[in-house]
Amino acid sequence: MKYIIVSGGTPPSYRLLKRYIDDGYNVIAADSGANVLYTNKIIPKFLIGDFDSIDKKVLEYFKGKVDIEKYPPEKDYTDTELALLKAIDNGATEVMFLGCTGSRMDHVIGNVCVLYKAINKGLKAYIVDDNNKITIITKPSKIMGCRGEGFSLFAYDKEVKNLKIEGSKYNLDNYNLKVGDNLTVSNEFLENEVYLNFNSGSLILIRAVD
Repeated sequence: MKYIIVSGGTPPSYRLLKRYIDDGYNVIAADSGANVLYTNKIIPKFLIGDFDSIDKKVLEYFKGKVDIEKYPPEKDYTDTELALLKAIDNGATEVMFLGCTGSRMDHVIGNVCVLYKAINKGLKAYIVDDNNKITIITKPSKIMGCRGEGFSLFAYDKEVKNLKIEGSKYNLDNYNLKVGDNLTVSNEFLENEVYLNFNSGSLILIRAVD
């Protein structure tokens, strides 16, 4: 089962929303993420949150149309994480987080943490906006792209041991990538495949388009 979770950061474009909806993704709105769905006449499957930031007219509009779950403002989970838990309870195998980037960097970092939790639960998961696609890689992987397409890597939670990058403009061989090390920013695909091998640690992969 595939889901998009729409949160209250920078609103995704209608084009981005439509891409996933047309591909069969179910929609969960996390609090004010419902505002952009209302604007684009999209009805989510679930609406979840403490509703401290959703437009009141939007909340009223969705009452009776969707499954609404309200939580107290003082809680142990963010609205985005509550939406993730709902998706998991309903058989999610893949989750795309939209509306999870923007001007509030504390929220962005918090959403990366939620992304990591999704991946650790075995889901295929990404944070996506109109310029970026972010995931976390926890095991040796092959990534696909086009010649000249850019990508950046960062150590997420601890040092990535013996990192080897093959098929890129800037290859690496058995490099220990520490948290805070920017050596692997702004690399490029030489052809269509890049291979990432490492012994331990987790990599944040960012595919950005200006």
